[in-house]
This record gives sequence, structure tokens and C-alpha cells, in this order.
Amino acid sequence: MELCIHFDTLPEGLDLLGLRTELADVLEEDGWLTGSGPNFLELELEDERVNPKYGILAVKNYLQQRKFAPETTIELAGTPVGIYE
Repeated sequence: MELCIHFDTLPEGLDLLGLRTELADVLEEDGWLTGSGPNFLELELEDERVNPKYGILAVKNYLQQRKFAPETTIELAGTPVGIYE
């Protein structure tokens, strides 16, 4: 399952490389980075062995703990959802 994170700004002290590294640690073997740009990250969540909802919840929790801006969204199947919803 593909998940895309859209953000306008990164939290203070975090750059794109740091974000990619931290998300790789959060997901471990449950997902991986497939693409990135200045304002987005694309991830593929493992859905054959593990229910992807665990990866979705882990990513959402990470973004909240790192205090991403409220306008940050995660997009699943073309539907954006706010990270604080």
C-alpha cells in the first residue's frame, strides 16, 4: 500500500535526510521509502505479511511526536487525511 506524506515545512532541526532516516527506523521491515521531493515523501507499506494499518499508525504517531505542522497530511489511495485527525 502506498502512503504519501505532504508537508509545507519540516520541524525545527529536521532536514529531509533526517526525516527519511527516522522514518526508515520507525518502519523497520514494515515499509520503505520509494520517493521524495522538497515537500513530500512516498512510502510503500508492507501489506502481504503485516496489516498496513500498523505502518499507517506508526507514521502518523511519528509525525505527531515530531510536531509536524497541522497542515501536514498523509495520503492513502488518493485521499489526504490530516495527521491530527
